[in-house]
Amino acid sequence: MDFTKHVKVRDEKFGSVVFETLKEKVYVSNKTGSDILKLLREGKNEVEIVSELTKNYNCDPSAIETDVKEYITCLKQNNILY
Repeated sequence: MDFTKHVKVRDEKFGSVVFETLKEKVYVSNKTGSDILKLLREGKNEVEIVSELTKNYNCDPSAIETDVKEYITCLKQNNILY
């Protein structure tokens, strides 16, 4: 998965800001969303992201997997990822 051409991501203390420059839309994520965005920028796939977040947050992998899938689906629907 890659970010679309017109997307800029900036990390902040609270999470991340995603700016889709073509449509001039701004999206704000919390810390967990920011972690997912960071891992995506590193080229990680869904399985690797779930594994990493499971270690970092010490949570149930199935819950994290559901959240990651939903978040990535949302990013794709908003033309952030392709």
